[in-house]
Amino acid sequence: MTAYHIKRLPTGTLPEDGVDAWSVTGDGVASRSMSRGGVATWPVADAERWRRAAVPAVLAPAVGGWALAVLVAAAYVLLFGLSSASAAWHSGPGDGTDWLRYPGLILLTALPLWYRYVPFAAVPAAVFVAVEAVLTLARPGDVDHPATAGWLVVLAACALAFGGSCLRLRARRRQRSLALAAAGERRFPLPEGTPESDGHRGHQQVYLGLALCLVAAAILTDGLFGEPTMSGVAYDAVGQQGIGLVLLIAGSTFYGRGQLAHRAAWRLSGEPQPALIVGVRAGADGRHWVCADALTRSAAPLIAYVPRMSDTRARTRLLGSSSAYGVGNGHHDIDPKHEPFEAVLYGTPAEGDEVVLEYACAEYHRHQEMGRMYATVTTAPLRPDRRHGLGPWEPADGPARQRERLREGRERAERHREAEREAEERRRNPPPRGSSTRGRGNDSGNRHNGGGCGSSCGSSCGSGCGGD
Repeated sequence: MTAYHIKRLPTGTLPEDGVDAWSVTGDGVASRSMSRGGVATWPVADAERWRRAAVPAVLAPAVGGWALAVLVAAAYVLLFGLSSASAAWHSGPGDGTDWLRYPGLILLTALPLWYRYVPFAAVPAAVFVAVEAVLTLARPGDVDHPATAGWLVVLAACALAFGGSCLRLRARRRQRSLALAAAGERRFPLPEGTPESDGHRGHQQVYLGLALCLVAAAILTDGLFGEPTMSGVAYDAVGQQGIGLVLLIAGSTFYGRGQLAHRAAWRLSGEPQPALIVGVRAGADGRHWVCADALTRSAAPLIAYVPRMSDTRARTRLLGSSSAYGVGNGHHDIDPKHEPFEAVLYGTPAEGDEVVLEYACAEYHRHQEMGRMYATVTTAPLRPDRRHGLGPWEPADGPARQRERLREGRERAERHREAEREAEERRRNPPPRGSSTRGRGNDSGNRHNGGGCGSSCGSSCGSGCGGD
């Protein structure tokens, strides 16, 4: 049995009947959303406006995160490598390890990861580090030229993290409002058989993050309340600070990502959701890309998700059999890597959100000419990816594919019937009894005589034959 994606959504996939609805976009401009069976379609022009509402590519999570990593590394080199005050992390004899600047160091180092995965946390972190940098620069006698350059780089990193995070959060709200405007006022319960994700999504990351932070707290406590050295200088806890810094940044990032994923899953399952008819196209790397529809070849991929087996349920509902889809109605199977297929998207398509997609698949049994269409449901968090690598596509010849499928089905059925006729013929006309029992008699005689010979044994008998 093989399952194939169906190009067009059968009527049974849509949640309920409805009429055209009027909605108001985020700009206050009324736009008409056409609907099929009560679910709004996504006009390509509105989807293109949604795509343009995203932040510029230079502020995308991956690009912005790497840019911040470069700035933070440059600040490290200037402040702790080239500055004459780099050894002053121990603040001088008798003062021990510097703890006052340690929180700012943690927040500065965490900016690249937080910007990429937890942007709402990068905003207050950037403000805290920027205030500390300004206060340090206000004391010109305490810093040399490399340190001054280092703090200026820190301010640049804070400006990028603060501005980029604010723009990303604003873009999310903007895209959600545009998606809600396209979906109209109707809200729908999630389809039958939807995999529940709010019970597990993000939990492992939350627990891992908490565990790392607890270990870091234990290590830093040991460094903070350590015994003085033999020379009388206060305890040197730079090693504990370094380990704690790594653990705190990793733990906080895991915890933040887990909380965001859990909240997105909880919002999706907590109440009825808006719905849109969209197109979905599979990439060679396993990512699936949501498009405005499955018919417009100029519709650009908008946002990606990765379907997982644990979050996908097949055969949730029977949508039709051989009489439900025929030549010319669009209910033919396709290769999703070559062209998109239609799906109903429940939820809001925006970075960091989670959605449910329901689409149709056809299953063809080995010895059947026609298959059956079933609904398949996938729950997936959306990714902030930009590069899709998908080229232009051409629609498949549905009637030709279906005729080929029917021809192959008839040939398989004919071969199956031929094999059954041959088996029935062998049952009705078994081979003669003598030809089938002679070998069995010899075998039984040999077994009875323990390998010895009787009066009817042939020339293979040994000296115990007694034939004289």
